[in-house]
Amino acid sequence: MLKNKIIKRILSTSLSLLLITATAGCGNTSGDTKSAATTQSSAVSTAQAGASQSPAAGASAQSSEQGTSADKNIVVKYGYQPGHSQVVIADKKGFFKEEFEKDNITFQFSKFQSGPALITSLTAGELDFGQTGDIPALSARANNVDIKIVGKYISSDQVNSLLVTKDSGIKTIAELKGKKVGVTIGSTCHQLLYIYLESAGLKPADIQQVNLMPGDIVSSLVSGNVDAAVTWEPYASMTLAKGVTDKLADGVGYKKEVDVIIANNLFLQQHPDVTARILKVLDKAGKWVAQNQEEALKIVGTDAGVDPSVLAPMFSKVVVDDIGLNAEDIDSIKKSQEFLRKYQIIKKDVDVDALIDTQYLKLAGIQK
Repeated sequence: MLKNKIIKRILSTSLSLLLITATAGCGNTSGDTKSAATTQSSAVSTAQAGASQSPAAGASAQSSEQGTSADKNIVVKYGYQPGHSQVVIADKKGFFKEEFEKDNITFQFSKFQSGPALITSLTAGELDFGQTGDIPALSARANNVDIKIVGKYISSDQVNSLLVTKDSGIKTIAELKGKKVGVTIGSTCHQLLYIYLESAGLKPADIQQVNLMPGDIVSSLVSGNVDAAVTWEPYASMTLAKGVTDKLADGVGYKKEVDVIIANNLFLQQHPDVTARILKVLDKAGKWVAQNQEEALKIVGTDAGVDPSVLAPMFSKVVVDDIGLNAEDIDSIKKSQEFLRKYQIIKKDVDVDALIDTQYLKLAGIQK
């Protein structure tokens, strides 16, 4: 796909694009675009995805093992955030190569500090797939970016945390009033912050909201430039390890995090079988992670530039071996859409049911 100028900034002015993967790579904690030296190519091998083509794409009926000429000799551009285990494991353990090499399908991976930054690149035609929170995906669709949600890479109510500095004296959410609170605008943590405020009878105007990249949240909390912040793993654990903050809350009782796999709809229509096979590989990698956490921590930590001990808490808090989208996941995404509309972050409703397309999960045999 040829690069072109971004014709539309995904998020509104209040949503200045920013930041991780899962969380971003620790080696580059600032900037809202791809981290330096984070694009890499990986020869991908193709064994067989065990499914025929998607009904949406009307290609001739033949096995995915043989594929079509259109499904060979292509480069799949895939964006993710540091800490996203399935895609990293699938690359480093050779699962992509095993699946796609025979078709001369290769992958180009790019790491981003945040979902909004990834969306910017996808909008520019620089990505075919990406992994992001549901909030950036919904914001993109509200701005007419032609994407679909085709799966999830994690679900958890413990991956995001409200951290407060020990010197702030903050012991309750209500005591955030008047304080400087860091958050990545346009991220799932942005939503969680507002949910926290509502729970204490506060409004966004009651705090001094500071828009920060995840890596900058760590340094700002350590330096005392903000009193509190809402961020995700591994940044939360990285900050807590420095001994200057306390964890006040996570998503338990507030919001389940559902982070999604998105794809350019044109790619999906042109390569339904490839899409299903990609999901099958990611599912395989997630199940491998669940059974080999110690080795997975080392591999993912190296990719993220983070000590495995820092990633360990995240691995214990998230589900990575189920990339399907169930009713609870979809309900959570719909609540995120309601949040965006309530605070006028997006100017029109997004049809979540139309945005989510599970046919590729079904084609891969992952979801019925």
